[in-house]
Amino acid sequence: MGVNFKVLALSALATISHASPLLYPRATDSNVTYVFTNPNGLNFTQMNTTLPNVTIFATGGTIAGSSADNTATTGYKAGAVGIQTLIDAVPEMLNVANVAGVQVTNVGSPDITSDILLRLSKQINEVVCNDPTMAGAVVTHGTDTLEESAFFLDATVNCRKPVVIVGAMRPSTAISADGPLNLLQSVTVATSPKARDRGALIVMNDRIVSAFYASKTNANTVDTFKAIEMGNLGEVVSNKPYFFYPPVKPTGKTEVDI
Repeated sequence: MGVNFKVLALSALATISHASPLLYPRATDSNVTYVFTNPNGLNFTQMNTTLPNVTIFATGGTIAGSSADNTATTGYKAGAVGIQTLIDAVPEMLNVANVAGVQVTNVGSPDITSDILLRLSKQINEVVCNDPTMAGAVVTHGTDTLEESAFFLDATVNCRKPVVIVGAMRPSTAISADGPLNLLQSVTVATSPKARDRGALIVMNDRIVSAFYASKTNANTVDTFKAIEMGNLGEVVSNKPYFFYPPVKPTGKTEVDI
């Protein structure tokens, strides 16, 4: 009989959450200190009352990577570009939502720690779940450990709103970088009422994938995050999310209150 290690991992989360301290509103990672702003102090790039509000929580990774060589898809520096630069690079997002950026940390995903994850989850719960004016959350993340972080957020962010995790396989300086479109599509999905009640989602390369089932399948190609059949929830076509079926909770899936 096969073992579902993701399901088994849920039993360990409660222990971890009580053992690890909460490290906000101030956090220090990679010798850089970021100050977390409260919901009323979020710095929105614009405020259009006809559009929904989305907060992007940035953690670094390839999507924020940089290289002096625009043909380099390896050997670049991950987590080199700040969240406001990523937002400014995709002005089309401002046609979709009012966007605020929170720089949680700026590291490669192998350097994401349990303390960072706990802080991130609690910030999402506070800023997005507890604020009725927020439509959803987007988390930018490196792809090496993205599926593990997405699974953690799926288990610990306890609200109906969309939480979308996004990364990139090419750094922001590369020719045909995939990060900008991935980020635009993630913000779009986070604003969609049809994305509610589905747990955490991974949106990359036009795919909408359940974090509960997702796996990274290739270290180099852009079409890397996939899932078994029930985990493929939909697609993004011409920047419109299309879901294959209504929200449903997998048998045996539970949440952890941290």
